[in-house]
Amino acid sequence: MRLPEIFYEAASLWDRPQRQAHRAESRATRHASTGLMTGAEPLTVRHMPSIADIPRKDWERLFPGRAEGWGYFRACELATPPDFQASAMGAYAGKELVAAVPLFRTDYRLDLSLEGPLKPAGEWLYRNAPKLVVVPVLGMGSPLTEECPIGFAPGMTAERRIATFEALLKGMDAHAKAEKIPLLAMKDLTDYDASWAHAPLKHAGFTRVATLPLGTLHLPYKDESEYLASLSGSMRSDLRKKMRRANAQIEVRDSIEGIEDEIVALFEETKSNRKTDYGSFDEVPANYFREVMRAMPGKAKLMLTRVNGKLATFNIFLLERDRVIGKYVGMRYPLAREHNLYFVNWMATARLCMEQGIPWLQVGHTSYQQKVRLGCKLKRSWIYFKYRNPLINPFFKLFGPMMAFDAMDPDLQVLGDKAPYLEPGVAP
Repeated sequence: MRLPEIFYEAASLWDRPQRQAHRAESRATRHASTGLMTGAEPLTVRHMPSIADIPRKDWERLFPGRAEGWGYFRACELATPPDFQASAMGAYAGKELVAAVPLFRTDYRLDLSLEGPLKPAGEWLYRNAPKLVVVPVLGMGSPLTEECPIGFAPGMTAERRIATFEALLKGMDAHAKAEKIPLLAMKDLTDYDASWAHAPLKHAGFTRVATLPLGTLHLPYKDESEYLASLSGSMRSDLRKKMRRANAQIEVRDSIEGIEDEIVALFEETKSNRKTDYGSFDEVPANYFREVMRAMPGKAKLMLTRVNGKLATFNIFLLERDRVIGKYVGMRYPLAREHNLYFVNWMATARLCMEQGIPWLQVGHTSYQQKVRLGCKLKRSWIYFKYRNPLINPFFKLFGPMMAFDAMDPDLQVLGDKAPYLEPGVAP
């Protein structure tokens, strides 16, 4: 059953007398909303049960050039992981949508990222007292994206952007209160967005922990030979040997028709070989691949690798003007290892970028040591969280750093201080 649309208003952040008057009025009433003025128009924040409740053109205006736009999030709604509920939130100045963000709701295991001697204790609590470690959470972002997308109207000033963002935070808090959800979160906020969002988040009581960074490859090269020349001598030699030994045929296509079952099976096989388990955030529904390919013609692509006619790997990626976003890969083992298909896929995708003049390739999480050897740098990301009960939130601030996701990854532990992080805003 669809939840009723809830309207939240928040008080003005650039007209303090008006804001104080509004707060006084709010205290005098039993209305569930807070009000915010942006210039001449009051800003109203609305929770939408579905992104389909927001016209596509209105959403896309806030996310110009993004492959992960309205179509992508609508596809994700139709293929939401089983432990999640997807929705959206928008800020309106009058009738105009001026900011928007996707939302998710799930039950989160607080012990998910515990390591070492604390891991068995978390497992014991989950088995014997699950309510102590499983908490309902409402978050900005999506389990099916690697960055938290927050869209604002073009031309918005920095001051207004922060005020509008604060209104979105208040709207999310009000919706969580109405739904009796105790924990708020922002999933995968990049360093660039944290540069302006950190202060209002901290002021609102949020704490942050590092999450998995994004492997990002800069490709300002004319061709494959220039890219190879940028690598270390040992990596260049190793890569050339692997490519000579490979016996594979590559196809890039716009449709999943006729191979959907194979794609899903390869993805599940690859997931079962991962070194680390991220719980429900690792789940990708079987119909995700179909929905995304259907919703994004021309932007969503499938790269297939075959060995002697047998499908051995796939790579689903999204095209932007300046970036290719690698989403998910699947590999058939041991065939993929025997033919070095990880590297075959890597070179084919890098070649596609260079041929089309796309300077950035985003290659996602995990396998960081290998990606760094192949020229990647890492884009840092953060999870911000807040327990809505002010008596409990200090304990989350105290123990939150113990739940950092980047501490779970074995490759990041090996790289340590030598991990090459990008400066905020360098990559799209």
